[in-house]
Amino acid sequence: MIKYIGSKRALLGQVSSTVASLLPQGGTVCDLFSGSARVGHALKGQGFRVWSNDHNAYAHTLATAYVQADRERWLDRAEAVLAELRTVTPARGWFTKAFCEDARFFHPDNGAIIDAMRERIAAMALEPELEAIVLVALMEAADRVDSTAGLQMAYMKAWASRALKPLELRMPDVLPGVAAGPCRATHADAVQIAPEIEADLVYLDPPYNQHSYLGNYHCWESLVLWDKPETYGIANKRIDVKTRKSAFNSRPGIGPALEAVIAG
Repeated sequence: MIKYIGSKRALLGQVSSTVASLLPQGGTVCDLFSGSARVGHALKGQGFRVWSNDHNAYAHTLATAYVQADRERWLDRAEAVLAELRTVTPARGWFTKAFCEDARFFHPDNGAIIDAMRERIAAMALEPELEAIVLVALMEAADRVDSTAGLQMAYMKAWASRALKPLELRMPDVLPGVAAGPCRATHADAVQIAPEIEADLVYLDPPYNQHSYLGNYHCWESLVLWDKPETYGIANKRIDVKTRKSAFNSRPGIGPALEAVIAG
């Protein structure tokens, strides 16, 4: 999985055991701020029916691959698509200019591969779950060869050693379906979707400072949406980082927003 601040990687055992103690007979768990999808993935692996939600497109893509999609349905086709993508001819385009030349998050050689693979994916018009799996494979491949300290707010002055390695696609760890029923990934604001949630347990892990996850991982948002947006600043962030604000990144806003989620 991608490097992600607040991913709960070190706490997965504790989170999973707590959920299991509260739902000893199993059931449905909703993760309203799914982020990297690590928690939802772990709970699905334990047999829970999981509903993951996030308002960022890249996070929704991660949850679609790691929570909603089932391995038995997509494994063979995903492997075939990844095999085709490995044959593309590198071609420098928007991603290379934005994130390898104007900014230096990735080496231009890998940027050209990312550009070519993403354009091919766009041309394939894949089903949403299959496309999510393939995009996660590309996201994770890029993450393994980035030149950052883990956030996309800045990049290294000199190339990180991993950035000089060639990009390599791998099949994501997509899990089999669970007996409890189909899992689900939604793309919505937590306050707005809270009234629709039907679950035995809701896991709430909202942002905890003023920095938005959209700004922290703007390269992934642009890679997933492939809308080639206007950018700004040294980090070449998407222009909508300035306008897509969340109450959960505001000291006066988070209290009322969290109360609204719980009331919903």
